Amino acid sequence: MADIYDQHRKAFSNVAAHVILKDGEPVATIAFKFPRDGAGRVYAYVHWTGTEMIRGFAGGYGYDKQTAALADAANKLYTRPDYEENTRNHAIKSLSGFIYALSKDSGAHWDNALREAGFTVYGAV
Repeated sequence: MADIYDQHRKAFSNVAAHVILKDGEPVATIAFKFPRDGAGRVYAYVHWTGTEMIRGFAGGYGYDKQTAALADAANKLYTRPDYEENTRNHAIKSLSGFIYALSKDSGAHWDNALREAGFTVYGAV
């Protein structure tokens, strides 16, 4: 019988999931789906609690596709028709800060940008 840790690694080899907290409270989740060969698109699924999930993506070679995929998702969050309603219903500073941190595709890794904006990032898978 295969080792349970080997089974887990195999089952989740092409995905990663993160929980995002603000002031100790969970506010969002981020999940990535990676291509098997590393050459295709990386998809980022972003779910801010209480809003509809958004998917961004990035393809190509030679750069941080996770950060680029999240920047794509952040742009979609910002341009959604319900953005204003969502920022009224949530702590506007937190949601706006989250979107702004994710929209930075300037060389800093996405999790560092969130931490600099006051969020806590935990890897789940």
